[in-house]
Amino acid sequence: MESPDAVIKIYDRWGKFYDLVFKHVFSEGRNVGVDLLDLKPGEKLLEVGVGTGLSLPLYPPTSEIIAIDISSKMLEKAKEKIEKMGLNNVELAVMDAQNMAYEDNTFDCVTACYVVSAAPDPHKVVSEICRVCKPGGRVVFINHFKSQKLLLAKFEELINGVCKKFGWETTLDLEPLLETNNLTLERQERVNIFDYWRAVLCINSDK
Repeated sequence: MESPDAVIKIYDRWGKFYDLVFKHVFSEGRNVGVDLLDLKPGEKLLEVGVGTGLSLPLYPPTSEIIAIDISSKMLEKAKEKIEKMGLNNVELAVMDAQNMAYEDNTFDCVTACYVVSAAPDPHKVVSEICRVCKPGGRVVFINHFKSQKLLLAKFEELINGVCKKFGWETTLDLEPLLETNNLTLERQERVNIFDYWRAVLCINSDK
């Protein structure tokens, strides 16, 4: 398991060229995720692991957006986008998703794009997401989850060690993640290259 400090170092390095590499590759997933959220006017959204802020222009200006990331270097790029595009409804904060500073039941909905499998403890991140999300609130994950196909799952296990050095996990299993955190799966779509990633809409359980 990578430490939080190791993750910060990885993504501080990514910050310089993240958009160049991932802006277009992962754009479908971001768009589908925003559609699944279906934000209503006045709702308060938390984006966990906002990175360089590629998703921020996609949200409606009538919603309040709080966006956090553990990497200050990534957030510097997100701040540039906010200022350039005049996104006055967005607030940024440097924060560890495994230990958020928000009170219980703060947000109407939460999204985590390409971040859960990058965390040292994915279950802790999802637990925190459920804590700060209101009962009955919507949670959207855009992520790669472990394949249900035996041969592909074995391949993911083989390459997992290498992928971790670049900042993500290839063997995270969706079903136990949802069950452990009492999340109800509402809808999922396969997205991005080879449909290898999933956009997953869940409902947070009543506490």
